[in-house]
Amino acid sequence: MSTITWLLTSPRIPAGLLTVEAWDALHEAEAVAAFHESPTVEAIRDAGIDVDLVEDAADFLEEGGVWIVGEDGDEELREALAEYVAGGEIELEIIYGSWDPPGARLLDLVEAVARLHAEDGCPWHREQTHASLGTYLLEESYEVLDAIAGEDPDELREELGDLLFQPLLHASLAEDFDIDDVAGDLVEKIIRRHPHVWGDADPEDLYENWNEAKAAEKPERDHPADGISRQLPSLALAAKVIERFNDAGEPLEVPELPEGLKLEPDQVGEFLFAAVAAARAAGVDPELALRRTVTERAGIERIDIQEHDEVEPD
Repeated sequence: MSTITWLLTSPRIPAGLLTVEAWDALHEAEAVAAFHESPTVEAIRDAGIDVDLVEDAADFLEEGGVWIVGEDGDEELREALAEYVAGGEIELEIIYGSWDPPGARLLDLVEAVARLHAEDGCPWHREQTHASLGTYLLEESYEVLDAIAGEDPDELREELGDLLFQPLLHASLAEDFDIDDVAGDLVEKIIRRHPHVWGDADPEDLYENWNEAKAAEKPERDHPADGISRQLPSLALAAKVIERFNDAGEPLEVPELPEGLKLEPDQVGEFLFAAVAAARAAGVDPELALRRTVTERAGIERIDIQEHDEVEPD
């Protein structure tokens, strides 16, 4: 009875980075074979180990040895081996020479996006710009929220993938940075903002540490509303502005509710809905009205004018 060692490797890991167990098996094997050339085959040969390329694995199965599994999984041979093992004709040992780390398929996604933008890639994708893709980024974000609200894990998985596609597209279009720059910046930011995880800060102070890290990253921001996206819907803008001013210890003066009115959590939605209806009845666009009030009370318009004036003319 021959013994076959089925050597599995990941194409996403540098070919020579094999486990000690894999190298031991390769060095001790009387025969090492594969169907096709591959980076793994080349790396094993560079280590001084002979690798036979065969079209028919029959002789190899009789003699035994280490089989280097191809990227396609060598499905037909695998099925034949299963039959031999079931019949007691072959003893099979499976060794993982390398395996995909978490997030390995992201490398495939990066490669796929690069292929779309290649000269012989997709004409539609090659014509896009950051501005033209902006709408899709917003749409996909809302679809993720719909999936969360629907509590459907399959739909959420799909929509998260569609959303993940967007930053990769933008990074691929950029001339001054790539997706590695984006990921690297994000990793550094995460570490900076979590000194209680990557340091000895007290977890009880995590909120203060987060805000201090953000302030250190953007020292030019001297107004609580600096950095808040003006593209937010007015209700989200209002909530964010109020939060920022509270964090800065400068709470905004907010209009009081009518005397005697106290809202319970389950009444807030109805109250806002009624406010929208009342605004429409008064002939007012509620979105614009709230945005105008937030802008005036927070002084956002003054910030934007100042920032515009500071921009040097072309």
